Amino acid sequence: MSGWKELLLDILKLTDEVKRLNKDIDRLEGHVVDVDKRVVRLETLVEVAKFQTRQLPDAG
Repeated sequence: MSGWKELLLDILKLTDEVKRLNKDIDRLEGHVVDVDKRVVRLETLVEVAKFQTRQLPDAG
């Protein structure tokens, strides 16, 4: 009858592991959102720089 006890312990361990992984995923999601925001800002700066270089008058 110890089989069901081992199964129950395994289920409890797996449940704890899934909870831990969910916390890790939430933390990583926050980092990904931050990186995404930074990339968007960089893309915007590049687009503004491209536009400004096209608008510069010719020197000479």
